[in-house]
Amino acid sequence: MKFTKSIILAGTALTGLFVASAALAQSTATEEVEVVVVKGAKKGLGPVNKETGTKTKTAIGQDYISAQSAGQTIAETLNLAPGYNFTNNDPYGSSGGNVRLRGLDGSRVSLTMDGVQLNDAGNYAIYTNQQLDPELIQSATVITGATDVDSMTASASGGTVSYNTRKTSDTFGVEATISTGSFNYNRQFLMLNTGSVGPFGTQAWFAASNQNYDTFTIEKSPTDNGKLKKQQYNFNIYQPLANGSYFGVRGNYNENRNRFIFGQSLANFAANGKYYNSAGINNVNPSNTGNIRGYSKWVISDHFFFTVDPTYQYVMANGGGTGGISEVDGKMSVSGRTFYYSELAGVDIDGDGKATNTSVSIYNPNTTVTNRYSITSTGVYTFTRGDVIRFGASFDRGRTRQSGESTLVVDDNGNYNKNGIYIDPFGGRNDESIRIIGKDGSTHERRYRFSLANVDTFFLEYRGHFLEDKLFVSLGVKQQKMERDLNQYCYSPDDGSGSYAPFCTTRTPVIDNGNGTVVFDPTKPYLTTKNPVAGQPDIKHTAFIKPYHTNVDFSKTLPSLGLTYKITDANQVYVNYSEALSAPRTDNYYGVIVDDTGVVKPANPLPETNKTIELGYRFTSPTFTATADVWAQKYENRIVSSYDPDSDSYFDRNVGNVDLKGFEASAAWAPTSSLSVFGGLTYTDTEILSDYASGATATVNTKGKALPEVPDWMATLGMTYKLSDFTFNLSGKYVGKRFATDLNDLETPDYTVVNGSVRWDLPGLAFLKPGTYAQLNVINLTDEYYYGSISSTVAASNKPSFNVGAPRTVMLSLHTAF
Repeated sequence: MKFTKSIILAGTALTGLFVASAALAQSTATEEVEVVVVKGAKKGLGPVNKETGTKTKTAIGQDYISAQSAGQTIAETLNLAPGYNFTNNDPYGSSGGNVRLRGLDGSRVSLTMDGVQLNDAGNYAIYTNQQLDPELIQSATVITGATDVDSMTASASGGTVSYNTRKTSDTFGVEATISTGSFNYNRQFLMLNTGSVGPFGTQAWFAASNQNYDTFTIEKSPTDNGKLKKQQYNFNIYQPLANGSYFGVRGNYNENRNRFIFGQSLANFAANGKYYNSAGINNVNPSNTGNIRGYSKWVISDHFFFTVDPTYQYVMANGGGTGGISEVDGKMSVSGRTFYYSELAGVDIDGDGKATNTSVSIYNPNTTVTNRYSITSTGVYTFTRGDVIRFGASFDRGRTRQSGESTLVVDDNGNYNKNGIYIDPFGGRNDESIRIIGKDGSTHERRYRFSLANVDTFFLEYRGHFLEDKLFVSLGVKQQKMERDLNQYCYSPDDGSGSYAPFCTTRTPVIDNGNGTVVFDPTKPYLTTKNPVAGQPDIKHTAFIKPYHTNVDFSKTLPSLGLTYKITDANQVYVNYSEALSAPRTDNYYGVIVDDTGVVKPANPLPETNKTIELGYRFTSPTFTATADVWAQKYENRIVSSYDPDSDSYFDRNVGNVDLKGFEASAAWAPTSSLSVFGGLTYTDTEILSDYASGATATVNTKGKALPEVPDWMATLGMTYKLSDFTFNLSGKYVGKRFATDLNDLETPDYTVVNGSVRWDLPGLAFLKPGTYAQLNVINLTDEYYYGSISSTVAASNKPSFNVGAPRTVMLSLHTAF
């Protein structure tokens, strides 16, 4: 591997990867505006497109996407982009993974599909396993610097990952793909293009896919190795109108039934094997997600048009989970807390005819259901000399209910079995008859809360050319407002931790203090032992906040400025400056305290803000392109996020002010029509500027430390070679060392992953169209063992967890078009 690593680093120093830049609009107006003001050649060298504009940008098309493994998440395919790193939790992309962009985690990066915001409405997470089938993606883009002036995101403080859906066709056609591979991988994809039909020339396509495979991880005592199942349905209907106007609707539905691949501590790997997974059969990761995306363009005159894009999104998902309950002690919460109320004891939960069992296994996932409505509208006015004014507004309304209705685990005959499997992957969310009911008539729940997330954005942008079109200027301003309305229906600890509420019940076994909090009645035997369990609170002396309603909001005016200057036809420089605001995620809002006046308020409500500046240079010729840029970002209230699979929640740490800076260099070279070479080099430096408080008295000594999970060096190198009917692709990515803790007292080794593919374009037959081929893909060609995703902690003693990358994986696909 050292030899491979040396080749990649040396190659990148010589060639790099071509990265261009252009401002990317987030609505239907995108393509039209780029045609008007960018004027850049769209043909690329190798996998990436040529771009010009004020931001550092990597854009790829369907040719490169289709060369990757069938069904792969677009987040992995974009791993060639400098400044961007994605760690895939399995070789095929259906188990999720983590995005990192110039030191930012995925919740601080804007992810859009056709301009529609896909970051979760509550925790802003990016769910990479739920993205569009790769055959249906026309193009995909990474902007490593600031988000766009028209983005509706409330969380992204830098960077955009976006992709556009494949357009309809005016001719009839059918495409199909079948694939098989390692770990019993099987996938089928089918797409029908209607062509232009009916009196108005309506066009549409409809597509469906199905895949399933085993996890590559191994449990210590597995009952099965775990299946990952996914099915997806998509459509696009397009209606052209006069004068270039049009309207249409796109739809997507994605259903995942996955086994959760838990991150493990280093001690677990050492004791149980390098591909160990502690997740049991009830740690599933189910999700039902879908959206309906309207899009339209209305041309009013030669100088003005506007777009209107409404969207509805639906999400139901959880991270699985099991717990325990006692019939005898009337346990009111799940494992991890020990709250009892003896008057509620004596419930026959397991159906054995007696209420004496002290340990009943239950399935108690945290299920999130979101209904989300949004609309984006942009107006574009082009002056006679070619200057452009863009203005618009977007409104996003997320309605998120988080609940944890518990059920039993059962055997194949539906009878309780402590080693059984869940009845329904969403617990009792959809079926009241299988819920566990307490003696007081309440549903036994892990949590129960409801929040509204309202995001309003208004923007104005001017784009113009000066100095005989050598100077291009983009000047914008965005007004961004985020409001959350919070409804907690359970009792929660008055410590600002946001921990799970111990009582989600209609009964109130407590004494009201009259100041917004409650304490437990000391005359009631809540604990069956004389002393509380070690490490858990003594509830007789702990205050709890009653169910409450509160709200928080943030707003800020955010300016942006971008310039490009064409020195010669082949040489260009660019610079941009922007500001951004990132609001805290829902889980943090529920970490509340009661102030001296009895008002419930978030313990740490401060938003993250940042300022970004970037300076770059590009060289472009018919056979060679290159770019280099330097950038710097300054953050206030920088948030470091970690995912806890046991609680299925994200926990954030405010590490205060942070400075980031870096360098990216890239190039692409096509010496002949058959060969192209590309590569890139990234350096990222991060520094936490102060220590931060942990709890009431502790201080974490982070001043001068680097942010965790951020590699200092990354490099990519790849090539494409065509020989007759065969096309060979090879690419490698080097990821440097990353710290796993805030204190920088544990770091992961660097690693290199190499992927490759060979495509054979099959000879044409009478009924087949061009595009029929057989393709062999190999993922992790050298079988590198490495740590991918990291769930960082404060210190090594807190045992951070790691996901390991998948071993060598082979896939064979057959794609046909007719």
